[in-house]
Amino acid sequence: MSIILDRGPAELPKPLPGDELLHRDEALAQKRWVPGEAGIWALIFTDLTVFTVYFITFVEEWGARPAVFAQGHAALSLTTGIFNTFFLLTASLFVALGVQTVRQGRAPAAQRMFLGAAACGGAFVVNKYFEWSGEMAAGHTPHTSVFFQMYYIITGVHLAHVLIVMTLLFFVRRRVTQVVGKPTPRQARFIENCASYWHMVDLLWLGILALFYLMR
Repeated sequence: MSIILDRGPAELPKPLPGDELLHRDEALAQKRWVPGEAGIWALIFTDLTVFTVYFITFVEEWGARPAVFAQGHAALSLTTGIFNTFFLLTASLFVALGVQTVRQGRAPAAQRMFLGAAACGGAFVVNKYFEWSGEMAAGHTPHTSVFFQMYYIITGVHLAHVLIVMTLLFFVRRRVTQVVGKPTPRQARFIENCASYWHMVDLLWLGILALFYLMR
């Protein structure tokens, strides 16, 4: 006579870190992997919403004061805007290459890529300093008009974002130095979070470029 014990439903084995890494590599190979975590995407969408409000307000003020905004647009240097765009887009290229190389297990190369991104970000900050200095020397201050008030507010908030992501790049580069072979899921998530936020800052700049430098 045999006795059958009811042990309840069988428990599924918990995925090991190696299993998670394998799943991630397979998803990357099939182009199904969404970089970063839900939290960083919530922050990105929040920032995009805030800047959308800024941009809509700018367009509404432009429609109410076309002559004032025409004078403001004429005072800004398109060349400076193009240089700023070059610096940020080049930095984004370095960040994208850095993420790709660290995924491939080439940590030293990734460190150089992130260093290049930080250098381009620094060039943007320096160029923005000279741009603001030139505008203020020409008498274009936040008190000059609604156009310049919004110019300094929007580009100033964006500059603060650039400084934040440059600080994050320092921690990314330090995290990459700890990578042995391919990054662990935790290391990869941190790097992808910072890279995703950097690309968002670049996207915001393209909106600023269009409204302040290109649409006249």
